[in-house]
Amino acid sequence: MKVVAIQHVPHEPMGYIEEILKEKGVEYEYVRVYEGEKPDLRGATHVVIMGGPMGVYEEDRYPFLKEEKEFIRRAFEKNVPILGVCLGAQLIASALGCNVYPYKKELGWFTVEKVENDFIVEDLPEKLVVFQWHGDTFDLPDGAKLLYAGDLVRNQAFRIGNAVGLQFHLEVTPEIVRDWVEREDLGEEEKEKILAGIDEHLEEMLENCRKLVNAFLRLEPNP
Repeated sequence: MKVVAIQHVPHEPMGYIEEILKEKGVEYEYVRVYEGEKPDLRGATHVVIMGGPMGVYEEDRYPFLKEEKEFIRRAFEKNVPILGVCLGAQLIASALGCNVYPYKKELGWFTVEKVENDFIVEDLPEKLVVFQWHGDTFDLPDGAKLLYAGDLVRNQAFRIGNAVGLQFHLEVTPEIVRDWVEREDLGEEEKEKILAGIDEHLEEMLENCRKLVNAFLRLEPNP
């Protein structure tokens, strides 16, 4: 088993997903597209696509996005399991022909609700506290199953074939949350509220991250 992880900016790594892979002894490799590295399916059994501050529609500014969408389409056609997080989910939607567009911004801790069960989320609770850090949303690909929905932004998690998209973050560590908060132009009260959520929500969220990653790794490539 080998996970190929696409990273768009240095400060958005796999976080807790990486720790889970290490614990399980699963081989993984980062492809840092922002440094000009190109993803390759050879030897990959699973693909993880991380977040980033860019929009999927900014191909002129970030030329690697066009190549990445083509890579996603190839992986999808070969039935290689794909997990997209935030921008990663939006890239899956875009690669499969859907619109991705600026919408309501969500920053911090939010609750999303399960709307349909599926193997990939069967061990997760009906209501899930997640970390959000986005301003775009996406339309669902034809044939996709919506798994979790939010009050403010409806499309939060979906599955189509072996591709799973999460608009939210389950993988963030305390260090990642603190880093993102410092990078964002936030008022002190909002900063404090988000940081306070680390002690309140993170332990449970990371346990749910483990459950989801375990299910994702059980998806079989090229069945």
